[in-house]
Amino acid sequence: MVKRLLIQIDEELCDGCGNCVPGCAEGALQIIDGKARLVSETYCDGLGACLGECPQGALTLQEIDTIEFDEEAAMEHVRKIRIASQDVSCAGAEKYTHAEGSHAAPRDNTVPISNQESKLGHWPIKLKLISTQHQALDGASLLVVADCAALAYPSLNNDFVEGKVPIIVCPKFEDGQANFNKLVEIFSLNDITEVSVLHMEVPCCHGLSRMVAQALLAAKKTVPLRTYEIGVNGNIKKVY
Repeated sequence: MVKRLLIQIDEELCDGCGNCVPGCAEGALQIIDGKARLVSETYCDGLGACLGECPQGALTLQEIDTIEFDEEAAMEHVRKIRIASQDVSCAGAEKYTHAEGSHAAPRDNTVPISNQESKLGHWPIKLKLISTQHQALDGASLLVVADCAALAYPSLNNDFVEGKVPIIVCPKFEDGQANFNKLVEIFSLNDITEVSVLHMEVPCCHGLSRMVAQALLAAKKTVPLRTYEIGVNGNIKKVY
C-alpha cells in the first residue's frame, strides 16, 4: 500500500452525465447504475484531469492509502475498452445539436471553386500515416487536430494551419496507445517548438489534449501547449 492522490466521487452530487469518462485517459471511470464509479484504484493516476469535466463538482482528489498506479494495466484496460466500443456512439454527444434553422442551405450540382489557397506545407497529415522523422516536423509548431474539428471549424485553414504543421487524429475510434506512442516518438525525435490542440466539445474528444500533454511528459519535453475547444456550431468555446 502507498499513500497517494486518488479520485473520490460524491454520489449525491453525481448525476451520471458521463463527461468525466472520456476525461480519464486511463479508463478508470465508468458510469455504472447511473453514477460515475472508479473501476479500479490501480487505473487512477491521481493527476485529476477529469476534475474539470464534472459540471456538478462531484469529483475531488484525496490523499489516501491505496495500491500503486499501474500504467501498463491501465493502458491494456483502455485498449480493451476501445475494441469493445468500436460500434458504440459517442456517449453524451446527442445533446450537442445545432439550433433549429442553422443548417447550411443545400447546394445545387455545380462544382465548387475555391478562391482560397491551402496553407498545408506537407503530406500526409494523418498521425497514423506521417513518419515520425518527417522533415516538416523538425523545429515545427505542431497542430494536433481531432478530425471532426477540421469540419466543424470553417476557417481552420486560415486561422490555425498557416505557419504550423497539422496532424489529424480521432481520439475515440483509433488505437489510443499507438497514437500516444507515436506522439512520444515525434516529440523525442524532433525539436517541436510549441503545440496547439483542437478538439470538439463532445465527450469523446476530450481525451486528446490529455494524450498530447502526457506524450510531452513521457518525451521529457517542455514546450508551450494550448488547447482550443471547438463547439458543434463552429465557434471556439474554450481556450486553455
